[in-house]
Formats: sequence, structure tokens, C-alpha cells
Amino acid sequence: MNDMEIDWNNVWAGETELWNQSAGKPCQGFWADKKSAEIFAKKDIRQHKKRLEKTLSLLEPTPEMRVLDIGAGPGNLAIPMAQKTAWVTTVEPSCGMNAVLDDQIKENRITNITTIRSTWEELDITRLAPPFDLVVASLSLGMSDLKGAIEKMNQVCTGRVALFWHAGIPQWEDMPRALWPDIFAKPYHGGPKSDIIFQLLYQMGIYPEVTVFPNDFCEIFESMDSAVSFYARRFQILSPEHRPIVEAYLKAHCKKDYRGLVHEFSHMIMKLSWRPGDFGCSGIQGEKG
Repeated sequence: MNDMEIDWNNVWAGETELWNQSAGKPCQGFWADKKSAEIFAKKDIRQHKKRLEKTLSLLEPTPEMRVLDIGAGPGNLAIPMAQKTAWVTTVEPSCGMNAVLDDQIKENRITNITTIRSTWEELDITRLAPPFDLVVASLSLGMSDLKGAIEKMNQVCTGRVALFWHAGIPQWEDMPRALWPDIFAKPYHGGPKSDIIFQLLYQMGIYPEVTVFPNDFCEIFESMDSAVSFYARRFQILSPEHRPIVEAYLKAHCKKDYRGLVHEFSHMIMKLSWRPGDFGCSGIQGEKG
């Protein structure tokens, strides 16, 4: 079977299902309450500053742009985009993330953001006000029907669509891959990667521009106990007997410095972008209103 005979949307869906079935709380659930979302927002800005700056620079926002940010989270990308563009519309399903986004809008006195609480898959596009000059989904591609999601993005875009996703196996997957057999008696299955997105786009007749860049970051803890507690909650490890397994892993993979106990990670991010109009798949006709 050659690549064009493979249904890459089904491959993505299958990999996503295996990922979701792996033990541990999915991101949307883990950051559902406002307190957790606030922690995420602060960590994202502090630890992922370079990634956010690189992402923003690659998007090349301009004052006249109307932007759609899918899976906007707490607004760490939407807020700076709103400061550089005409209007930003966010789509985010998490109550906690939307609450933090609302706070950030008020704190930064932003008046050109529309927020919509919904998943992209469930959103009726009549709730939007297309067309958009830029549609972006940054590390927010948890949907099973990726082809349908992309077709909807194309439908509301007269400019450029930009997806950011993981390229290769990110280093943070090393920990569950090592621990799952001992804790859950089964292997860990990580999420689908950017190679499947590229194959799917190619199959759809879309030939994206590709940019790859590194993202190095770390988790910092006051103590080993706080580190073990964080990962026990993150992985939904409820049995006390498993905490020593987590602690042993962290002792072997963390370092101590002036900041505390540091768990470092590195991985690559791929940006795939295209203009729907170049491939005859934009659903918007006429001029912007």
C-alpha cells in the first residue's frame, strides 16, 4: 500500500484514540478549573516565552488582520496578537482557561477580542464573523477528525491557516513511556505527530510551507515531594505504592540548582501553513465586511 492509499485522517483518529486511552488526565480536563488554568498560564509565559515569541514572529501579525485562534487556552498568544492586529476571535472549550482569558483581557485593557467557549469540532461557524486573515491552532490539535477541522478552518479563511504541532517524539513522553509498564501494566501511547498532518494535507491537495524550530523548557519544583505530587496528579496515579516509582525516575532525571529541582525537556515544533485560496479550498467569497 502506498501513501496515497492510506486514509491519513483515519490514521490520525486512531492514534488520537490510543493517546486518549493511555492513562492520565487529558489536557482539557487537567486544566479545567480556574486555579489550574492560572498555574498553566503563568508557567506557559515564564517557561515557554521563547516559543511564544517565535510563534508570534512566524505568524507575522499586521494591524489590519482579523485572527481566529483555535484552542486559545488562557490567551498567552491571543493577548499579544490582539495588541498587534485589528481583531482576535478565540475558540476554547475549557471553563478554567476562558476564565483566565477573561481576566487577562481586563488586566490588559483589550477591547478587540471576541471569546467563544466551544470545541472547534462542535462550533457552528455561524457564531463566527468570517472571513479571517489568519486562522491559527497552536499545539491545540486534539480533535479526532482532523480533516473535518481543517476543512472548517479553510472555510472561514481568506488569508493563511497555520498549524503548530509536535515533530518527532517530545522528551516529556520519555517519562510515561518508562513508567507505564510498572504502574499501569501496559505501554504508553503518545499522541500523533506532524508527519501525519503533512500526509493528510498532501492527500487533501494542500501543499503546506513547513518550518521547524526547537522548544526547550523545564518544570521547576520546590522539593522532590512536590514534584512527585505534581506528576501523580498529572498521570492520575492514585495508589501510594506507585509514588516511589515516580520518585526514582525523577531522581535519575532531575537536577538541582538555584531555582530548585529542575526537570528539563526539549522537543521540536513544526509549523505547517498554507493559503486556502491557493488550493481552491477557501469557502469565503467576496470582500471582507
